[in-house]
Amino acid sequence: MQTFKIHPAIGCARIGNSDEFYLAPEQTGALPIECDEQGREIVDDKGLPVRVSQFKETGNLGCIKRQAARFRIFVYEENQLDSDRELKIGDKFQFPLDTSTTGPQMVEGTVVDIEWTAHLANKKASWYAFSENDGKHGYRPDHPLRNPQVTQPDQRRQLIIDPGPRTVSGDNGKASFSQNDGSAYPQRFPPPDIQPYSINSLGEMMVNEDSDHHRRLIVLGGYGRSGFKGADGSTIPIISNYANNDGWYDDVSDGPVRAKIRYSYIHRYTDAQGKPIKEKKFSTVDVNAPAWLLVGYPSYAPEIEDMITMDEAIYDLSVRHFAYEPAVYGVAPFDRQSNQPQTAEQWVVWRSNAAYNPEYYPHFFRDIWPIFNRPDNYSFTYDFDPFGGGVPHNRGTGGNLDKAALSQPPKNGHDPNRQHREFIYAIMRKQGQENLYTVPDDLSQRYVASFSNSASKPRLMPMLNGDNPISNTVTDKFLRMTDTQLFFLKQWMEGKFINECDEWGETNAACENPWATPPRTGSAIDRGVLGNVLGGAFCPGAEVGWIMLNPAIYSSAYRIHQAAYIAGGLSIPAPVAIKDGSQADDIARGMEPGDLTKYMGLPWQADFHECTDQNINVTYEMWNDIYPGSTGDPVKQNLAYNIPWWPGHRPMVIQKTDGGQYYWSSGIPDNNAGSVQMVRDWINLGFIKFDSNDGNPGYYQVERNDRALGLQLKPGERTLGGDIKASKGDPDNE
Repeated sequence: MQTFKIHPAIGCARIGNSDEFYLAPEQTGALPIECDEQGREIVDDKGLPVRVSQFKETGNLGCIKRQAARFRIFVYEENQLDSDRELKIGDKFQFPLDTSTTGPQMVEGTVVDIEWTAHLANKKASWYAFSENDGKHGYRPDHPLRNPQVTQPDQRRQLIIDPGPRTVSGDNGKASFSQNDGSAYPQRFPPPDIQPYSINSLGEMMVNEDSDHHRRLIVLGGYGRSGFKGADGSTIPIISNYANNDGWYDDVSDGPVRAKIRYSYIHRYTDAQGKPIKEKKFSTVDVNAPAWLLVGYPSYAPEIEDMITMDEAIYDLSVRHFAYEPAVYGVAPFDRQSNQPQTAEQWVVWRSNAAYNPEYYPHFFRDIWPIFNRPDNYSFTYDFDPFGGGVPHNRGTGGNLDKAALSQPPKNGHDPNRQHREFIYAIMRKQGQENLYTVPDDLSQRYVASFSNSASKPRLMPMLNGDNPISNTVTDKFLRMTDTQLFFLKQWMEGKFINECDEWGETNAACENPWATPPRTGSAIDRGVLGNVLGGAFCPGAEVGWIMLNPAIYSSAYRIHQAAYIAGGLSIPAPVAIKDGSQADDIARGMEPGDLTKYMGLPWQADFHECTDQNINVTYEMWNDIYPGSTGDPVKQNLAYNIPWWPGHRPMVIQKTDGGQYYWSSGIPDNNAGSVQMVRDWINLGFIKFDSNDGNPGYYQVERNDRALGLQLKPGERTLGGDIKASKGDPDNE
């Protein structure tokens, strides 16, 4: 019997202040997809999706288009692991039917419609205060809450933005997640007088049908509106922290996406006179695998991939916890048949015994090259020279990351690039090295000195912030790649890897770019969508944070475990919930609407504004915050460095096609007043887009609104707005 699954398993919409929209990209590092007003993708004469060329409305540089998430249903045959068959209206299947008169039976039915249901919510204002790594494994009883003066359960729930679920069907159905829409659901929205912008909607959804009768769901998020009202009734906006600002609301959100397939069937029976009767009837069946939607802020540099994508983060988790790819990680002989635990007890045994396959050969251009290729692209969003000098990520001939050399596996016992690979592997930050700045002595002596002909120890890579470079609680200064990526790198270092171009031929479109063609299967869509979402670091993160690395929130690989909940009764923090027996947060029950984004900065503009550089103290491995001068404590050195957060996600220094580098957010001061200004001016910032630029290809700024923000400053011109690189946790930014 067939099963049905919604893809992508986790979709991503993005806010904008325009009614116009485009579709989310479904390939890593791809531009969004142009669509019509119903969300039907526009294709070229080759049948390929037309990519977005403008991120803002024509003639209005202060109006950003929204990004819609597209969901579809795929049909899986029994024991089928992946599918490229999308459900169509008119398809015929054997459906299970259980009626009070006949009992369970199978009937042949024809698909006539799909009933889509989505429920978005925002729980940020009702949640605990964000504090770096605190809360990853639960909150202590006295952990501070956001809006701590709200101590009664009913009032606490009023801090949740909850429009209720919406259902659409037909070939042109529409619904909105808006206030006062006439539904009986006990909605909750912020006070109407919050400033500078009120919030009365979290978005809308619609159904469309293409020429092949595929009926899809299109979901749009909010308009990027954020507003403040203090406990004293003041509506003069104040921001004093990168993540926690009481009295604030924003309209990002998340929540479940479910579907029922409506089908017709022929009911045959004999009437009282013995005459055979055929009667057309209708019934529904739930789609077996529901989905989830994230609504984030705009992707200002959509073609520049993050150092770790959310796909890579969840792939790593799925491989190690859900037997997603036994050839990579599992129990010997690393085949599917030997890695199919079914019961809870079998899963415990599998997770205890599973390991990486020492004979697995990763693909160079799919698994290895992205790790080396991404940093060089950050030169278009970050100014490396003042903080390190030179070209540390040179991919050309003879460079540190020479693609021609690094992509060649050993042949006939000849391996001239082994020492080069060992050097690079040595400088990649491993598990347990998250707080180290330079390569450990043993690795430096073994691999680095002989290759570089230098006694100095190079810095570990990637040289980006980790989950906690701020406080002294569970210090995590620097980012490292996932366990599975490090395994791939180890195999590559040892010469155990495949060069796809050698295997398939260089004329193959997917040889150097595995994401060159649009995905056709459900799992490829899952991965392609999340390839454009940030996968680390999480402090608190971008679209979502470290909660995504907790295997307890998943029902299976890439699928969020969805909780049951009562209307108007979404969970609240335990210290308040216990007062009247309200539902407290309980990960074991599953995720409710708003549960993935509630950890994020409030409002989102505050954290986004401050996530540029972080001044990291590397004097002591396990300490971020030190004050040796207060006690006269002598230290051999007191070293701190400005380290970028996510230069592919939050640009700092950009380039224009006519030459020159400029501060991306010029016109918005880098202080608390600037965070308030960002609430208004995020719509005026420029986007970063690839341009061949007359033989000087790169990623250049487009569509900035200079009329609103003023002319951009170049590096060195730091007078406007003061210090360009203020860090999270700085006294001036608290």
